[in-house]
Parts: sequence; structure tokens; C-alpha cells
Amino acid sequence: MKTNFLYFRENGYQKYTATAAQTDFVINGDANWDPTITGDTEVKVSITSLAANTGNRGTEYADADTVAGEVTVITDDGKSLSTNDIVIAETTTATVGAANGYDIKVGDVVTIELIPVAGTEACFRADKLRSVHSNSDVATEVTFEASDGSTADDTVVLTHADDDGVAFKKIAAYFQSAAAGSFKSRGGVSVAWDKQNAANGELEAAGVTKMLLAIA
Repeated sequence: MKTNFLYFRENGYQKYTATAAQTDFVINGDANWDPTITGDTEVKVSITSLAANTGNRGTEYADADTVAGEVTVITDDGKSLSTNDIVIAETTTATVGAANGYDIKVGDVVTIELIPVAGTEACFRADKLRSVHSNSDVATEVTFEASDGSTADDTVVLTHADDDGVAFKKIAAYFQSAAAGSFKSRGGVSVAWDKQNAANGELEAAGVTKMLLAIA
């Protein structure tokens, strides 16, 4: 029997078009990213300037001015995390602004991306499926035999609505089909969850809204 492989990727990408000279951008929360960010160094922030501007960047950047379409990657000292928001320092921000600040203008595009590390994406052998079980009314956990051979399992936790078990049954059926090798494209890699690229397939149809990985 040909083995199916299941690919998972935690969602960690958002793009905003500034509607004012704003500095704060929400990333944490069920409506936004899959993982909860605990430090600003976990993300990369880049800003695409809508128009030419004068003196809107600190001295750590190549030039204080920007031209239309120019992309600036914000330095680590130019951003911070405040609860659920990434905050971009302005050039007038105390201590860090003069060197690392960026003055965002209306129409600038702010892109925030999770910096990939081990455990933010994974590909599991479907025939190594151990269990699909309910953690709560709104969370289903899927476990796989650890890919590194350890005794602990690799896990996928899927968040969904409390719908009296309807989502759970659909999720269980999906993974049972994968493990049994009954996918139409047997022996290949199937994208189980990649919200960033809108490739969530049957799991999204089952009502899944969020996915978190834990690699043994």
C-alpha cells in the first residue's frame, strides 16, 4: 500500500494597508494567526511605501527617505510586542525611534510574517497515525508516532466550533481515510492545513479554524 503524507503549516502571515499614521497591528487571536506570538523577534515586519516620503526612517536604515514601492525591513529594535499587537516605533519614539523608527503613511502596506522555525510546519506519514481524540468541545487532537523515534507523540491540535461532535466526526473520517490509504492521490503529499495559502481542504470544510503543531 502506498503511504500518504500529510502536510501542516501554522498560519503566520498578515498584510495590512495603513489607513492612518498607525503603529499597532494585531496578530494574536483566533481570528488572526494559528500560534500565539510571545516576542517580536519571532516575526519579520516589512513596509512597502505607497509614495515617496522624506525623513520617515531612522538612521539604522540606508536612507532616511523612501521612494514609492520601496520595501523596508524593520529592525528588531524598531518593533515590539504589546499583548496581541506588533508595534512599529516611529522616528519620534523615545530611545529607539531616532535610529530604528519608521513613520508609516496612509496607504503603506505592512506585512508581518512568522519566521519559520522547527515546529511551525511538518509533514507526517499518515500510516503513523496513533489517535484522533477530543480534548474539549472545541478542540480535537490528532497524534502521530514521533518522527524522531522518541516515545512522545507528534501532535496536531485543531480548533473548531462546539457543534455536538459534528466537526469531530468529519475530522476523524479525514484522518482515517488518510491512514487507510484511500485518498484518490495515494502515495503523495496532501496539504492538510495551510491557511496562509488558502489550502485547508477538508479540514476547513469540517469547521476547523485554527491548527497548532507540537513536534516531539
